[in-house]
Amino acid sequence: MQAEAANATFDRTQILGALQRAAQATGADFDYLLNTATRESGLKPGAQAGTSSAVGLFQFIEQSWLGTVKTYGAKHGLGALADAITRGSDGRYHTSNPSDRAAILALRKDPTVAALMAGEFSQATRATLQSELGRDVCGGELYAAHFLGPDAACRLIKMSENQPTANAATAFPGAASANRNVFFHRDGTAKTVREVYDWTLRQPNGAAALNAMPVKPAADPKPVQYVDNAGSGSVDTQNLLLSFAQWQPRHGFFSSEIQNDGAVPTSSIVMSPAMMDVLQSVNTIPGSDTAH
Repeated sequence: MQAEAANATFDRTQILGALQRAAQATGADFDYLLNTATRESGLKPGAQAGTSSAVGLFQFIEQSWLGTVKTYGAKHGLGALADAITRGSDGRYHTSNPSDRAAILALRKDPTVAALMAGEFSQATRATLQSELGRDVCGGELYAAHFLGPDAACRLIKMSENQPTANAATAFPGAASANRNVFFHRDGTAKTVREVYDWTLRQPNGAAALNAMPVKPAADPKPVQYVDNAGSGSVDTQNLLLSFAQWQPRHGFFSSEIQNDGAVPTSSIVMSPAMMDVLQSVNTIPGSDTAH
């Protein structure tokens, strides 16, 4: 069942429904999940990065995915897979059975599982940042933790205040290698820490406050309802349309994009055929306000 779900083809209605249900199940901010999935993969569950092991809607790299499934898998009915993952003395996650590892990693391509894990990851990350910084964070700061990791994101935020002119690529060499457009100008010169931090705030809703973190009652683990068998879910159509109206592609998202030093374009959204498909699917999402 899990293998079939990971290899299935999903339409936009199913993907958007999976994001909505994940937001409800984990308490994560729906706009944040939608914007992140759009920015990272163009809402393509099978997207695969060319510069790292990142795969899926949210471009989880292998170690981040294994760790997230280990921590939260049982909560969402993936207990057997979570139990198959162990953490070694080196801090890395392993599986003794190669087939288990392949099955777990393949689930990055399943929108329901990917959205649930992204929701849990974002909530845990938000709590970590809030504890470390002594305040809540905005959407851009949370996104920084998505591609840097919580500890590095905290360091970026603090350095943007205390060492704003520091070389960001030197401070975060691994992230800079995988995200050159974020850390380097068009002419190849490195950006400062403050420039990278400001870039995160220019992302869709980057400077906006996130929804309040809910206090969720404890619940028994429930099996994951894979997208192809999932029940209908209600999507907030107005918020969805607003999110897409505000969305801007990350630098290099479109191959034909004019280079502009990694800054988010200031023009309105580029209505590619894929984006038109997403917007058209709003009217067909079961349970949505505009469904007929």
